[in-house]
Amino acid sequence: MNTGMRAVRQTAAGVLMSMAVLLGLVPGPAAAATISASDLQSAVDDWTTEIGAPGMSVQIVDRESVSARVSSGVDGNGVPVDAATPFVWGSVSKQFTAATVVGLERQGVLEASTPVVDIVPQAAGMLADQRVTVDDLVHHTSGLPHDITVTDDWSRRDSAADAVGTISEPAGTTERGSFRYSSLNYMLLQAVVETVTGESFADALDAEVLAPADTSAITDPAQFTRDVPPGHVPFFGTARPIDVGVDSAGLGYGYLAGTTEELGRYASWRLGELQDGEDAAPEVDTGEGTEYGDGLFNENIDGQDVWWHSGAVPGFYTYVAFVPGLDKAMVLATNRYGEIEAERIAAVGRNLTTLVIDGTTTELPSSAALAVLGGIFTVVGILLAITVWVTVRLFTGQVRRRSLGGAAARIAITTVLGGAVLIGSYIGVPSLVGASLPVMALWAPDVTLAFWILLGTVFLASALVVTDQVVNFSRQTQPTG
Repeated sequence: MNTGMRAVRQTAAGVLMSMAVLLGLVPGPAAAATISASDLQSAVDDWTTEIGAPGMSVQIVDRESVSARVSSGVDGNGVPVDAATPFVWGSVSKQFTAATVVGLERQGVLEASTPVVDIVPQAAGMLADQRVTVDDLVHHTSGLPHDITVTDDWSRRDSAADAVGTISEPAGTTERGSFRYSSLNYMLLQAVVETVTGESFADALDAEVLAPADTSAITDPAQFTRDVPPGHVPFFGTARPIDVGVDSAGLGYGYLAGTTEELGRYASWRLGELQDGEDAAPEVDTGEGTEYGDGLFNENIDGQDVWWHSGAVPGFYTYVAFVPGLDKAMVLATNRYGEIEAERIAAVGRNLTTLVIDGTTTELPSSAALAVLGGIFTVVGILLAITVWVTVRLFTGQVRRRSLGGAAARIAITTVLGGAVLIGSYIGVPSLVGASLPVMALWAPDVTLAFWILLGTVFLASALVVTDQVVNFSRQTQPTG
């Protein structure tokens, strides 16, 4: 269906629904909580302060207009944040991609059941199961893992169709069929869109989503670099600026950018699609109390059917939610994000949702960064105490009687344990986190620096203990007098 016919049908549906409500044939939408501009401003100011963000911007909209817009703080250049401040949208981008795919399906350009490799043959090496369909990608049921060592490449300027041909099957790929969230699914969807339309993803996005929604987004890398101010990552209790880059092959999964004004206009349009049943697509169970369909999670929150998605890149967090029964949608963007505080920042989006639904909010969870950094520096402190004790022994010339076998055993044990900790940490921690140390430095720079300090302290303490054993044994074997 072309966009003109879709707009006509939406307008007609809206008129008929309004007449039915006026005549009392169907009930109107339930009433959302009444929030004054001052109360919303106070909430946003509090959230900004609580998460340590330099700035935050929020809009509440219905399908026709903006109900409220408030902002707090400054952007990465020190300019006051407002509705015209650009933010990186992160995985909020996925719903734009899904909406683009839906539009192409309505036109008959694309079939949800088509195997991906039939459209993008160069993706064959990336997929363990060649039966993976377009619909599997949309619903995250392809079996692909969420692998940020493959995504979030800020140097990449190729199309997704080019990029996927260079990616081998990621480690940790599972069987197709069950929900498993992965940005790689939406990189592949971007490649599908580029291939079936024969044009750039940006052009297809504009035709299917941005133009119908009467809005725009930043898709050009040069404009992104010019217009998007730095974001901020946590750094030992402060917010450190970071110049976020763009992955041109990742527009479909996380690198669209724009203002909350632009995101709000999209939200109004998508809210109308949801209310009119245009987004009545199959959903899959995530296994976590939600379902997923067309780039949005769906769950019941405080008695309301809510569709939502959050998004994050290092330095930015964005959240969009739709409550069709209340004729409300909300967008929130802030210029601070680090993976170690993901739960705390995500709670701000949830609080905005409940504030709109019934006027309630909850206390934000404690920052996990304090516990993690505290644990690391506790170990560092213990190792430094050992280092000081051993150093004092070395410089004071204290001699403790050791046999050659005893000294050798202590040297061997210290070397093995110290080496195991160093090698195990250097290899094991990135493996456990699922990211290389350079990637870790982007998402959690303070924890990564603390990790390097810990490794350095382990090496220093181990070296000094070995030195102490050697020097001590040498002293006791030297002739006296």
